[in-house]
Amino acid sequence: MYINKIIFLSFLFVSNLSYSDNNNQQLLIKDPKKIEIFSIKDIYDNETTISNSENKILLFNFWATWCAPCIKEIPELIELKERFKNSLEVYFVSVDFNVKKTVPKFLKKNKLENLPIFNDEKLEISNKFGVKVMPTTVIINKNFEEIAQVKGYVDWLSPQYINFIKKLL
Repeated sequence: MYINKIIFLSFLFVSNLSYSDNNNQQLLIKDPKKIEIFSIKDIYDNETTISNSENKILLFNFWATWCAPCIKEIPELIELKERFKNSLEVYFVSVDFNVKKTVPKFLKKNKLENLPIFNDEKLEISNKFGVKVMPTTVIINKNFEEIAQVKGYVDWLSPQYINFIKKLL
């Protein structure tokens, strides 16, 4: 598994798949995909089981500390969650190497100490959703179905994305 991770991250660096340009789009899934129950650990090894959407829209944001567009997106996603407090949950999923050392330093430096971060150091969740670009946000509806992926940086506070979230509620 360690070799797979090295290959994946090498591919990301070589192909420069962390990006933010105006061509990034949300990719709607024509036939929503039912999500199977899965578990994910935070950076302190506390495990959370994701078994349903609890009547919320779920956003799984895959990011890394070395990805500038990812870092730009974090405050916008935090504000988006605040706007839709009881209707939206955002999961920040780090794909960094050595998450337990790298991410706490990053959070402290950027004054985000209270932000819950999940660990996908082994790329298990990334592979589950077919994530190959940083950042990528997977959107799951209230029926616990994957309905869209947003690849690359987008302005989550733009009218386009605010309206998209409202339509899902």
